[in-house]
Amino acid sequence: MKVHRAPDFAGALAWVNQVAERAEAANHHPDIDIRWNAVTLRLSTHSAGGITHADLDLAAQIDALVRQ
Repeated sequence: MKVHRAPDFAGALAWVNQVAERAEAANHHPDIDIRWNAVTLRLSTHSAGGITHADLDLAAQIDALVRQ
């Protein structure tokens, strides 16, 4: 689970859109919960019953977004 805080709701949505672009490209989609400026992401591969390399790869891409 990763929680990202943006300055406001619009910033949170903009960040989610960046995550969505990477998720679509990877064909691997996190569970996303948005609460005003806080975005919580959860990654797992439901068909595998847990964490896989696809989750770790997408998590690394998301972490790179946070560092920008």
